[in-house]
Amino acid sequence: MGIKQHLYLLFGLFLVSCSSAPTTTSENGEDIGVKQLLEPQEPELTYPIYTSFDEIAPLFEQQGADTYVVNFWATWCQPCVEELPYFERLAEETDAKVIMISLDFKRDVRTKLKNFVEQRGLKLPVVAFTDDDYNAWIDRVDPSWGGAIPVTLIYRGGERRFHDTKFDSYEELKEAVTDLS
Repeated sequence: MGIKQHLYLLFGLFLVSCSSAPTTTSENGEDIGVKQLLEPQEPELTYPIYTSFDEIAPLFEQQGADTYVVNFWATWCQPCVEELPYFERLAEETDAKVIMISLDFKRDVRTKLKNFVEQRGLKLPVVAFTDDDYNAWIDRVDPSWGGAIPVTLIYRGGERRFHDTKFDSYEELKEAVTDLS
């Protein structure tokens, strides 16, 4: 085997070991994989941008004791914007890990979404998700999802609840999270 083949073999082993690395947790129990997914990739943005569902799939696969509340929304969706304060309050008052996945148009994630997040002072983790092949990934979130937003997936370990309408109050959202217990 020549040097070139050895390099290819080493590179292949490197790729396999990186892609199959187990999810680890930090000292406070927070999943490091999720934490890394939420890190901004561009210095002028406070959120990451992903173009493929496979890139964000780990957000839906956590098996620990933490409760995750993942909301799909967009700045142009009035019901989505109306319920945002409920998610902000939930994150402040509970231990639930709230993640806001923006479905804003690709052309708007560096402009309109950025301005929206800054003007609102939004502190929740936001992920800009621009994979417009909806038929390829909506069922992976929940098979009952028809594609409309806002929708929220609440899960802990293997237990999942899918809420396919706007929450009308903070109490309704908190009850949905509490009911998972």
